[in-house]
Amino acid sequence: MLKRIPKSDISIRPFKAYKEWDKTTASASLLIAEDGSYASIDDTTSTIGYLNGIPYNKHSLYGQLRAQFYNGVEDNPFLRFGNKTNEYQTSVLVKDRYLNDSAKVISIPQIAIGEGIKKGSAVLVDDDKTYVDDSYGNMIDSAGDYITIVSIDNQINKIIFTDLANNPYTASFQTAIGDFDITNETFNLVYNGDSYDMRIISFDIQSGVLIVDDIPFISDTLVKFKVGNIFYTQGLIVITRDVNNLLLGSWDVTYKSTKTIYEHEYLLIVNDDEFNISQNPSAIVEVDKVDSHITGSDGKIYKTTIEPGVKYIRKLSTLENGNILDFRFTGSYSGSNSETYAGFEHYDLSGSIDSTGSFLAPYITTIGLYDDNCDLVAVAKLPQPIKSEPEMPVNFIIRFDT
Repeated sequence: MLKRIPKSDISIRPFKAYKEWDKTTASASLLIAEDGSYASIDDTTSTIGYLNGIPYNKHSLYGQLRAQFYNGVEDNPFLRFGNKTNEYQTSVLVKDRYLNDSAKVISIPQIAIGEGIKKGSAVLVDDDKTYVDDSYGNMIDSAGDYITIVSIDNQINKIIFTDLANNPYTASFQTAIGDFDITNETFNLVYNGDSYDMRIISFDIQSGVLIVDDIPFISDTLVKFKVGNIFYTQGLIVITRDVNNLLLGSWDVTYKSTKTIYEHEYLLIVNDDEFNISQNPSAIVEVDKVDSHITGSDGKIYKTTIEPGVKYIRKLSTLENGNILDFRFTGSYSGSNSETYAGFEHYDLSGSIDSTGSFLAPYITTIGLYDDNCDLVAVAKLPQPIKSEPEMPVNFIIRFDT
């Protein structure tokens, strides 16, 4: 018994699933890229690197990075590869895409990233420093916000500092220089009439570089130190700044891969006049059926049905008074002899004297889904049999993921 499911009763909903990986489980590899002319892969000079004993050309890798990701069209949303913020900066320390004469590349196999690395999930730990993914394709120092102090005037409680793009800022302390307390890690100042309380993370007196947990009045693109980029779809983390001092010892990277899963939901409506007749051929008898044979245009003889006949349930029950009741598909019950017909329209009466309690109405235990070619594509098993009664509809909801 087959029934076509209307499209309105079919729902397919996609959702993202994520799996967490680290350097070991993802088999991530570290490669070196250097600017220079191409050399033969058989060259044993420093232009050749080795990954698991297999040689690769550092100059060729550098050229691939520059041609695809750092080709000068990073600000063009139609031509660039990878993600980028919408704040365009020209300063080397704050621009999203910057490539010097060398880079270090953490390469993750495609099988370990699926459809791509989840934005904001990558964390790179290099010895005691941690760099995180800012969801815009940048790997940034998680220590805090960077500014450079230019001068501090104790007489008028004024401080001048610059962000990573060398933009100057002038602020004042609320009371005295005590608001800048390295020992207690407090940094309190007034900027444009608003007071800010911040926590000092580190301060280099010689360079004047001050790192605080957060500077609310400066855009993150101007105070977050970027060490490189992450390309989610390609599975690449590229270190482009301070290359000679990073990834020299132990390091690890964690991230989440992405896989789209589709939840299929099918509403199956079994009306009261559907799927409620036994398909057991031994339970059904067909009478008055007339068959004939015809000769086709190809000369072959085919069997055809002239009169379909009437199907009856092959089941007799003996009543308490000795009368025999014949359960059939059609007819009416007058309650006297074996000539009496009691059909499915007399379900309550017939079911009350049916020893099995089913009146040959089938129990649904399994539902199969077929495609347009009538190929079985899915099978659903019910936790318990459901009786398909001829007096009420039954609805089933089937859900599965692909």
